[in-house]
Formats: sequence, structure tokens, C-alpha cells
Amino acid sequence: MHFGYSREQEEFRAALRKLIADRAPLSTVRARLGDSHDAGLWRVLCDDMALPALAAPEAYGGAGFSLIDTSVALSELGGALAPVPALESVLAIEAVLRFGTESQKQQLLPDLCSGKRIAVVAIAGRENQGVGPRSVMATTKRKDGAVLTGSQPHVLRGHIADLLIIPASSPEGVHLYLVDRSSSGVTVRGRERAFDLTRPVSRVDLRGVEATRLGNGSPAELDAVTDIARTLLAAEMVGAAQACLDMSVQYARYRVQFNRAIGSFQAIKHGCARRAVEIDAAEAAMTWATMLAANGDADLRIAAPLASAQAADTFTACAGWNIQVHGGIGFTWEHDAHLYLRRAKADEVLFGTSADLRLMLADRIGI
Repeated sequence: MHFGYSREQEEFRAALRKLIADRAPLSTVRARLGDSHDAGLWRVLCDDMALPALAAPEAYGGAGFSLIDTSVALSELGGALAPVPALESVLAIEAVLRFGTESQKQQLLPDLCSGKRIAVVAIAGRENQGVGPRSVMATTKRKDGAVLTGSQPHVLRGHIADLLIIPASSPEGVHLYLVDRSSSGVTVRGRERAFDLTRPVSRVDLRGVEATRLGNGSPAELDAVTDIARTLLAAEMVGAAQACLDMSVQYARYRVQFNRAIGSFQAIKHGCARRAVEIDAAEAAMTWATMLAANGDADLRIAAPLASAQAADTFTACAGWNIQVHGGIGFTWEHDAHLYLRRAKADEVLFGTSADLRLMLADRIGI
């Protein structure tokens, strides 16, 4: 199996990296920690790079490429901690594209692909693994609709969403529902306090909100959407892990102790080499999962938790190593290293901890 990228994908990566460096350096990210949404940058990414639409068919306003191209973009955006809702938008588009009815695709995807509207899927944490109570309940109103009541905490960038895709429980099982944020009974509680300062979370409260079921409402859809989310998150984490290693190596090259660059010390060289090997392994697992997701392969249920767990452990290790290499300055608020560590620790539990994901993997393969 070929895990490399094509020349066009590498050129796309280089163009996106330059755009982010020009428009969203870490100094800009810091300036937006309270909101973490650069509407101008998002508009450029949608118009010039067709970022949310990369994997969507042209018939729905997409660019007609694949999820592999999307993973390239998410990796670069993750490495820069870019203040845009890329992960959230791509996941919502994938949910509608894979599980929506033809009518829902025609109605929703053109605006979502163009960035005119922003949608987020309200899934996070252990609750989506069947180990916690469902917080949103659905009362059936008609064949394809329901009335939703309850709360969903920790919704990624819910404060900027126009459309919410909410998982809700009913006697028939858990289904995904489309909720317009402007609907009566919907309250989005701004930006909740979060450890990750670069990706805000919101609390969504629903009080008798009319909603439309996404697609035919198969109970297996939530697990499938969450596996896609884990795969996309893994791409982000691999890019961020590489950014941490790059920061470590760059600092080790010019930081001098005992009249020598610290990068010449064996402990630093070995540590950086180990992180590089871990990143290669995480990227291979992520690329495998992305290929399966792009092809609609059922083996994604095996690859997704593996890729997410591997990427989370790698990102956390690289973020911690980055602080160690920088020494005292790495622990300060003024340095950017803590932003990556915060993102790593938040991502580590976002769609299940590494331990949870490995237990899930063992269950799915019958161990």
C-alpha cells in the first residue's frame, strides 16, 4: 500500500502552509484566544482553497477530491493551531454526505461547502462510546422528525455554528438530528472554560426544539460519524506533533550551553529521534484510516480508534518534549509551547482516551 502523497498534494500543502504563515502566525492565534475564530481567514480558506469542500462531490458544490486531500489540509491547520472551524465543518459535511437523504444533501451541502454556513456535530468524549447517559432525548413527532430536550456540553466551536447536528436518544435508539441554531428553544452558552485555549467549546441547551432526523436514522450512524471524527482529529494531531518537534529541533540548534548547541548533546538527539519515529508511526496509522474512510471501507471501525490513540499519545509526547527542550522558558505563559500542550491534553480525551480507544479496538476485533 502506498502511503506517500502526490506532487499535487505536496504543492497544495506548501501553498496552504504559506497562507497560514502569512495570515495566522502563532502571534495571531494568541490574539484570538478568547474567540479562536478568524472569519477573514476562514473566508479565504473557503474561497481560495475550497477547504471544507475538498472531499465533497462537485454535484453538491464540492471540489471533487478525496478525504486524503482533506487530511493534508487538517494536518497543516493543526500544526498551526489555526483559529478556524476546519475539523468541525469537514466532519459535519461528511455526516451529511454519508448519511443524509438526497434532499438533505441538495439543500445543505452547497452552503456548507462554500463556508456560507457553518455546521458542527455535537459529539465529544466518553458519552459517544456507550459508557455514559445520553443527555439529549428525542420525542418522535413525525416519521423524519422529533422534538429534542436536554443539554449537550463541550460542543466544539458551537458558538459560531449556524447548524447543529445533535445525537439524541429515543426508544428506537440514538439518531442524529439537524437543528437550526436560530430555532426556538435553542440556547448556546458562549464559550465554556476549556483547557485548550485555541479551540473553544460551548454548551448547547435544547428545550422542546423541533428537529429533522439526518437520513434514515440508522442507530449505527453515530458510531460511524465518531470514527470519521477520530480519523480527522488524528490528522490534526499528527500535524501538531510535527510542529512541536520542529520547534524543539529549531531551538536545540541555536540554544548554547557549555559553548555547544544543546542539539549536539546525546540526550537531546536521541529524544528528537524518538519523537520523529513516533510521528512516522502515527502518520502511517492516520493515513491508513483516512484511506479506509475515503473508500467507505468497513475496516475503518478498526483503523479509526487505532489511529486516534496513536496520534494522541504521540502528540502529547511531542508537546511535553518540546517544553523539556526549551527548559525554563518553555514553562512560561509567554512561550507558545503551552498552547500545544493544552491542545494535546484536550485532544487526548476528545473522542475517547487512548485507554478507552484501545479497549474499544479490542472489543471490535474480538479480543
